[in-house]
Amino acid sequence: MHIQEWLKLRTFHHHQFSDISSLLDLKRQKHTTISLCLPTLNEEATIGKIISTLSKHLQQKFPLIDEIIVIDSGSEDNTVRIARKAGAQVYYSQDILPEHGTVRGKGENLWKSLHVANGDIIVWIDTDIRNIHPRFVYGLVGPLLYNREIGYVKGFYRRPLQVGKKLQPVGGGRVTEILVKPFFNALFPQLAAFQQPLSGEYAGRRELLERVPFFTGYGVETGLLIDLEARFGLQRLAQVDLEVRVHRNQDLHALKKMAMGILRVLFLRAEQQGKLILLDTFKNHLLDIYKHEQLGYELSLTEISEIERPPIITVPAYQQKQGLDEEQLVIMRDNRSRRPITSISPFLDSRLVVLNGTATSKKEVLWDLCKLFYNHGVVQNPGELMHQFCRREAIATTGMEKGIAIPHAIYANVKTLKIAIYRPLHPIDFAALDARPTSLILAVVAPLPRRQQYLNVLASLSRILR
Repeated sequence: MHIQEWLKLRTFHHHQFSDISSLLDLKRQKHTTISLCLPTLNEEATIGKIISTLSKHLQQKFPLIDEIIVIDSGSEDNTVRIARKAGAQVYYSQDILPEHGTVRGKGENLWKSLHVANGDIIVWIDTDIRNIHPRFVYGLVGPLLYNREIGYVKGFYRRPLQVGKKLQPVGGGRVTEILVKPFFNALFPQLAAFQQPLSGEYAGRRELLERVPFFTGYGVETGLLIDLEARFGLQRLAQVDLEVRVHRNQDLHALKKMAMGILRVLFLRAEQQGKLILLDTFKNHLLDIYKHEQLGYELSLTEISEIERPPIITVPAYQQKQGLDEEQLVIMRDNRSRRPITSISPFLDSRLVVLNGTATSKKEVLWDLCKLFYNHGVVQNPGELMHQFCRREAIATTGMEKGIAIPHAIYANVKTLKIAIYRPLHPIDFAALDARPTSLILAVVAPLPRRQQYLNVLASLSRILR
């Protein structure tokens, strides 16, 4: 998608989604659940109002949000007590996935929130907002409910700047304007149209968020934007005008540390994507100079940590909670276990090939495949196979990226391991991760005793077709 087309089709205003009743109807029709996750560290001044306001309007009046979760980094003030009193579920970051250790940082909280949250859509907003309003949530959720092709939504707004006791109408977002936007224009031009790439208000579909890494510190927003675009394409991203956001402005020393962490992520991803070559390792510390009254000028070193957490779908505890079994994991691009490439030719049969299928929907494709397997004696009951296919799709789509789908099933009443090939006359919406229509379907069925061979075939198909 060209950037000009993207700007026209993927930029919205929160007013477009202010009819919360309509959003609620869409949510129910799609059987979608929504989690609001709030990362905190010493936010006692604002956290109570944020939770109570959003709970009143988006849980009690309109049940748009299914849960409000706070992930705390170890606040030393009353943040946790206030959040619990306001009705949020509160978790300490260090208690989530303890086997993976803990790192203090906003990105760490976001990554771990994916494990404890239950929603299909995850909404994150910063907890220092002083002008909290329901638009900060429904504005982000709206595009996701109205358009399945959209998988991630960033908020943008005018950012006033507090100078002394005066609030200037503009001037916030200094790191964005001075560092990130120029860097994006130079090396990531496809992302240059994002008004607020560092905004702390964004929402996304779980199936996308669970498949990208998270930086634990200041670089989390930058990393997410770059990685989501690289993995799923610009057409899956959007932005929403939330008008104005008032929050606690940071001083220059804090902004300097933030800029250093973000710069580390920008250079790392630019090098990994072949946009530049670093001739030396990027330093993990920030050197500063300050003047001591008696000792003169001295150096100060500040450690800037940006640990990269892996896609959470690769974490065994998360896989178990989400009900992802080995059958589903072997066809995922994110699967880290490597099965040997196996020959698929013994399992192909010219009678199980349809090159001009008339199906016009995912359900019709699956049913055509069920009848195909039944008509050639591979399964005893097409309805039973359809049940197995649908059960698998309910856990996670078998629609891969690049127009490929690999529906599969293993159960007792299958006679032998076989692969069917189905090419529809017109591409089918298979709910693929990249939202692109599917034009080639390879279905795999097997009896229970052939499980290991079946898994090897699935893994091989996934790797070959990727």
